[in-house]
This record gives sequence, C-alpha cells and structure tokens, in this order.
Amino acid sequence: DGSSRLQTVTAQQDPFYYALISAFHRRTDIPMVLNTSFNTIPGEPIVESPVDAIRSFLNSLGSIKYLVMGNYIIRRKRPNIGALLGEGSAYQTGDKIVTQKPLCPKRAGPIEFEAKFSLNKSKTAEEEVDTFTRVRMPERIMHHEEKNNWFNLVDELEGEILSICDGTNTVNDVMAYFTMKNKEEEYTDEDIADSRQLVEQITSRVIRLFEHTFVSW
Repeated sequence: DGSSRLQTVTAQQDPFYYALISAFHRRTDIPMVLNTSFNTIPGEPIVESPVDAIRSFLNSLGSIKYLVMGNYIIRRKRPNIGALLGEGSAYQTGDKIVTQKPLCPKRAGPIEFEAKFSLNKSKTAEEEVDTFTRVRMPERIMHHEEKNNWFNLVDELEGEILSICDGTNTVNDVMAYFTMKNKEEEYTDEDIADSRQLVEQITSRVIRLFEHTFVSW
C-alpha cells in the first residue's frame, strides 16, 4: 500500500551497520537497506543464536549468498566435484609426478534410517510397490532437533550411497560396489553405458547429500 516503517541508525548507535548502509548508499544512490526477519525454515521463529543463524543460512540452499556475524563473513561452500573425482592437473616436485587423489565423502555423524511402503487393494505383495525412505542425522548442522528432523531420500540408491560414505570410499569405490562382476563375467557395451549413467546418478546424489550437510569431503 506504499507505506513503510522506517528505522534509523546513527554512527554512534551502531558504527558497523551505519558504515554498511553508507557504503550501499554510495554504490546505489539508495540510502537505506531492507530489514527483514531471518528465518528460512517453515514454522521457525526468528534466529536467536549463531547456531540458529548458520542452520537457517544453510537451509536457504543458496538463496542467501552471505551470512555476516560480527567480524565474520560466511558463505556456503560449493561441492568441489573435481576434487571428489580426483580430477586436476598433475604437478612435479623434484623427480616425482604428483596427481590429485580422489577424495572420500564422509558422513557428518551417526544416521537413522526409516523405510515404509503401502499396498492398496489393487496391488498384491508380489507386485512392485513404492517404498519411501527417510533418514535422521542429529549431528549434521542443518538438523533441527525440536522438529525431530527427518529427511526424505530420493530413492534407495541415495540411502545406500549414504551408508557407504564412511570416509574411506571414493566415488569410484562406490561405483565398483554397484557394478562389480565375477571374474568369469565379461562387461558388455550395455554394461558400460549403464555404468556411465550410474556414475552420473551417484555423483548427483552425493552432491545433494553434501548440500544438505549429510556428507563432506
């Protein structure tokens, strides 16, 4: 309706915030900033502690670019896919050629799994049913204990990947876990094509688990 509720800041009251608004004014010709409540989780009250602020910041999933607390500027760490896959240029030190080894994704802490499925009258137990899996990890930074924070997984593959990410397995190890054959069996062109698709699926799920602070590397 064109109305607003202005709040003024003086250099004496809050030197840091005053300097921020002044810098914004110099860059944009707009002598004010928008002040809104800080809570990105549905049903969550305004943040009251640094832990609340970081959790809410991470739950924004990139829609908030920076979090400023006191003298600290915090930004969200992006998943380094090259480091995860061991991609990067080799370099020489002395008479040795050093290559970057793939990093091993590691869970943030102990995890609880819960799976369920439902059958309606039109299906029998022998037919394929939809299974839903969710997980709970109290030690991850985005966990909200008061909400008994369960997280829905995309599929069973994502759950299996999460269980394998113990800090000792690379993505190649995870890949081998799903595609390894007996020595007597040979790989067909179809197997190779399926493996490439599986690599993409595994990588995308590891990235998703990273973004929701279940794993890191």
